[in-house]
Amino acid sequence: MNTAHKNHPLIRIILVFLVVEAFLLTWAWGMRRLVPNYYPEGAIELYKGVAQQTNPWLEPWQRWDTLHYQAIAERGYTAFDTAYFTPPLYPLLMGWLAPIFGGNTLVSGLFISNLAFLGCLLMIYKLAFLEFGEETSAMRTVVYLAAYPAAFFLAAAYNESLFLLAVMLCLYFIRKESWLVAGLFAGLAALTRIPGIFLALPLGYAAWQAWKKGSRRGWLALGVMGLELAGYYLYQWIGLGQLPTTNLEALNQRGGYLTLPGLNILEAARRISIGQLVGENSLELLFTLAFIVFTILIWKKLPRMYGLYAASLMLFFLARMGSPQPLISVVRYTFEIFPVFFLFARWGGRPAIHRLILYLSWVGLLYFSAQFAIWGWIG
Repeated sequence: MNTAHKNHPLIRIILVFLVVEAFLLTWAWGMRRLVPNYYPEGAIELYKGVAQQTNPWLEPWQRWDTLHYQAIAERGYTAFDTAYFTPPLYPLLMGWLAPIFGGNTLVSGLFISNLAFLGCLLMIYKLAFLEFGEETSAMRTVVYLAAYPAAFFLAAAYNESLFLLAVMLCLYFIRKESWLVAGLFAGLAALTRIPGIFLALPLGYAAWQAWKKGSRRGWLALGVMGLELAGYYLYQWIGLGQLPTTNLEALNQRGGYLTLPGLNILEAARRISIGQLVGENSLELLFTLAFIVFTILIWKKLPRMYGLYAASLMLFFLARMGSPQPLISVVRYTFEIFPVFFLFARWGGRPAIHRLILYLSWVGLLYFSAQFAIWGWIG
């Protein structure tokens, strides 16, 4: 292979992906070997009737929400009481692909997630190249995404990577003014994770901008997205006998509810002050405050579609009161505000800042992925 081929962005992106994958697989296996017999309280209930994985390389990845997706993939939305909180696309794909892997829904989930993870790296490169117009900054964006402390969720059997891929594809095709395709991926994002519905804002803004220039085709994107969501909720209502409000009821049953944005920050600070889950609440408060600042900078420094996407997600996260931590899972959720990596790529042009971003990311990735492997709660 000549030098030009070795330096091709696609080759370098695949190498980044393979290095991160090999590291995460080995690291999770090693951490579980160090703490082999720890299970959280009520572990039997956590499994939701799903068979426990015995393969030592796969077992560290059968954690928390993965078991929810497996249960739905195997037995449908009657698998457990709060299943309707989970949008359908990811567990549906897990169930469809499981026969290829001997019926193992964990393996099918990992396959989907890791394929989508690679897709995310490719798409963030494409989006970054549109912003920066040169490869060096675009590749920094790829590296920062892959090294981020919560990046292991893109490799886990969670719906994060599929969601992010759909979001990135939607925003990419908005930039290309391919309206029908943008609307299609917006709908798929919303059918993967609830925050996907907020893609209606950048879609609507882009359609409005196109309309001012004389094109009405942009509104087709919103129509396609709406048809996808309407189709699912009609199926849920008519086919499954469940009203769309069932999804919000499931959220309440899981111990969370929507409130005024920012009250969860005050509640987290209060709990820290009385010594309640100080480590968890402090970490989540730190990430929340940092991403409030990042969201403001995204709004000011990047194209408006990124600002609308980031601001709507941040407001949604600030309006969700979780339990037992008010800001529960925010380390994972804020990762979805991926335009932050464009900011990092700009700042990382200075070698000292580049090293600082990478060192902090690596430390966080080591810690969080190890916690996940040994049944520690990360998000």
